[in-house]
Amino acid sequence: MANNSNGFVRVMKRFFAFLKRKDDEEVNKKPIIGYRGRQALILLVFVGFSVFIGYNLLKFTVVDGDMWRQKANSQQMTQTTIKAKRGTIYDSSGTVLAQSSTVWNVIINPQGIKKANEERLKAYDKKLVKWQEDKSADKKPMEPYQDLAELICYGLAEILEVTPDDMLNACAEARFQYIVAKHKVEKPEVMKVQQFLADNNINSDCVSTEETSKRYYPNNTLASGVIGFTNFDGDGVYGLEAYYDDYLRGTDGKAFYSKDGLGQGIDNINDSIYSAIDGNSLVLTLDEVLQHYVEKNLEKGLSQYAVINRATAIVMNCKTGGILAMATTPSYDLNNPSVLKNPYDLQKLAEMEEAGASEEEISAQRSIFRETQWKNKAVTELYYPGSVFKTVTCAAALDEEVVNMESTFHCDAVFDVQGTKIKCWSSAGHGTVNLQQAITKSCNPSFIQIGQKLGVDKFCNYFEAFGFTERTGIDLPGEAQSLYVPRARMGQVELASSAFGQTNKITPIQMCTALCAIVNGGYLVTPHLVDKILDSSGNVIETKGTQVKRQVISEDTSKQMRTILETIVSQNGGSNAYIMGHRIGGKSGTAERIDEYNAAKALDPNAKMTYISTFAASVPMDDPEIVILVAFDTPTGSAFYGSQVAAPVVSAIFNDSLEHLGIYPTYTAEEQEEMDAVVPYVLNSLSMKAESTLAAKGFKVRIIGDATASDATVKRQIPSSNATIRKGSTVVLYLDTETEAETGKVPNVIGMNADEANKRITEAGFNIKIVGGAAQNADAVAVEQSIAAGTVAEQGSVVSVTFQYNTQSD
Repeated sequence: MANNSNGFVRVMKRFFAFLKRKDDEEVNKKPIIGYRGRQALILLVFVGFSVFIGYNLLKFTVVDGDMWRQKANSQQMTQTTIKAKRGTIYDSSGTVLAQSSTVWNVIINPQGIKKANEERLKAYDKKLVKWQEDKSADKKPMEPYQDLAELICYGLAEILEVTPDDMLNACAEARFQYIVAKHKVEKPEVMKVQQFLADNNINSDCVSTEETSKRYYPNNTLASGVIGFTNFDGDGVYGLEAYYDDYLRGTDGKAFYSKDGLGQGIDNINDSIYSAIDGNSLVLTLDEVLQHYVEKNLEKGLSQYAVINRATAIVMNCKTGGILAMATTPSYDLNNPSVLKNPYDLQKLAEMEEAGASEEEISAQRSIFRETQWKNKAVTELYYPGSVFKTVTCAAALDEEVVNMESTFHCDAVFDVQGTKIKCWSSAGHGTVNLQQAITKSCNPSFIQIGQKLGVDKFCNYFEAFGFTERTGIDLPGEAQSLYVPRARMGQVELASSAFGQTNKITPIQMCTALCAIVNGGYLVTPHLVDKILDSSGNVIETKGTQVKRQVISEDTSKQMRTILETIVSQNGGSNAYIMGHRIGGKSGTAERIDEYNAAKALDPNAKMTYISTFAASVPMDDPEIVILVAFDTPTGSAFYGSQVAAPVVSAIFNDSLEHLGIYPTYTAEEQEEMDAVVPYVLNSLSMKAESTLAAKGFKVRIIGDATASDATVKRQIPSSNATIRKGSTVVLYLDTETEAETGKVPNVIGMNADEANKRITEAGFNIKIVGGAAQNADAVAVEQSIAAGTVAEQGSVVSVTFQYNTQSD
């Protein structure tokens, strides 16, 4: 045992001796870095650290300072856009056509709602504890707690007529502070929202409103193709809204506010507001009253002639180029532009649905129809002008003196041009005619001969000079470029068909602009819709004056053309565009839709030709101010010639609007004898006085009752006062109220001329009112009567009868 202990002691002594030896070796070992080295090392580390800190301070405060300040500001500042008010669009008299009204976006703040809900819940829990501690027997029952998010979302959904689901989901996630419950809410709804918030003690940290604007069109469909509309973001996408968007839109302002870590607003000296600059306003050349007359009559024609591819009309001041009216029908509602209005489009969609077309196919077709209805047909679509273009060929030939008023041409119904036989619209031909007869009868072979006298170069020179190879420059988007045979490729056959308007495709606005040059002395003007631009204070900042591009024909040629065009309308007692007392000139056109026909023929050998029916007119022809062009694309009724379809519409527009435009009739003595007169008011007058008053106005009188009685006064008159009827018509006077009115059956006068219809109606005891400029034409017949044949009506009633010159002439 002792030996073992001694051995352990020896081992331990050796171990400690080893450790001491190692310690001595470490003490005696020379250090790698001395005292000064260690000082240098510590200094180096300190300097390096200082450089690192200094570099980063410099980087964050100077080099990248703007970036970090911007990030800090983004966390500490909130930015709000102050929307600029879009400019107003006025007609020429100051009537508002488009304006922006103040509306509001309703905003919810999911994070704010979550925070407020937590605070409300705590308050409710405290109230619940007190309620539970209350041991009184008459304490009221405690209402269950309603989640604030549900209260807000369901409440707003009911007021704003939206679904609550998206709002509820946003509140459940509570990731955002800004969610739009509904855009562009009108004031009545906003007031309901504010009342809801007040009733439920909900503050603006949860729900707020922000002011914005909404585009509003007071006249709904009026001038829709011209005005255009704005998209959801307020940007103009069609019409003047798009073309003048940079003027109308204005410049949005900005407001910068400080906020705390919870996103709540706080007062800060750095808050700043940059006010919005409202948009400029447009004053148009457009006349709202005239526009109404144009659209009303265009829609009537669309219906009566079963037109399937829309119609268009342009009324232009031929001296200035100002567009007074421009319409495409069917139009659409500018306040609801996505709703289709064309009955043929709606019928097509219904047929597709019945045939089992897929939703995708129907949706795609609906989009096509929608895009089409938004387009302005007068500017964006090409067509063959047909015989209206003969005015251009005639003017060019007169200006070049290759023809004159005594020139003659021969028509055998077919004309051979280098082996190509070109037909006249008249299968019988026109025989030998002079220049006036050639254009009045709209003879195609005659105009082929006139084109040949001009030759390719001169024809092309005038074609270019009248503006058919370039866009007019009208201030509307999407103006189409014409498709025409260039000079280098125009042979004799192309020249022949071009001369009567059946080769080159142009826009209606190009044709109307050329017609202005033909009658205004020869000057090609730029058509325009905007007269002046106003700033937000109403000051004129820009005026759009008359722009004359060039003189195309001489004053003398223009004067000759005015005589020719007036003769077309007034000859033989008047055409369908004739109006007594007004000097009107015009030309019809019936263009074949050749491209569509060829495409249809390839699919169906029985396909039939379709047409575009046009009439162009100017008034007054002694000093023209107005040019109008009306075109119906694809009438499908029994009539399709321009003289039958478009001319009566032009006459109706003129009848409605000429006096409004300051163009008054001047009657000859002969015309004054044939004029209608207004029935005077004779109620309560003694019978003899009433007879005298009516006779002075040119009316006959028929008295029913005892005219010898001392109190024989008029108790009833038929027609009533202010009715307009022909002089010599009979006014029926009743002298008591007990006598039953005498009646009769209205005769059928459809197909009769004016004299025959007048005789038949007056013999039946009624009065006739003649409608239609062609009534005095020997070939004009009644095509419509206001009271249907066989109807029992009071004798003396007025039957309006419309007459048309139905000769087949394009």
